[in-house]
Amino acid sequence: MLTDSSLPGAHVGYAIGRNVGGAVLRNRIRRQLRSLLEAKSDRIPAGWYLVGVQPRVGAMSWTELGATVDQLLAKVVSS
Repeated sequence: MLTDSSLPGAHVGYAIGRNVGGAVLRNRIRRQLRSLLEAKSDRIPAGWYLVGVQPRVGAMSWTELGATVDQLLAKVVSS
């Protein structure tokens, strides 16, 4: 995370390695994360962010992934 108030919003990159799964799974995870973060963009301070993914994310449901994103955003906002 690198906050930068001169940016118009949050710029997010995704690091999803091959150990997470095949290309179809990695792309699905990326789309899900993008959707969740766009829905919560008003809570994310302007800056640059890199979201890394561990292999266990591939087995998470939409609800579990959303709860995890909420927990991470709480940490970002409090720091």
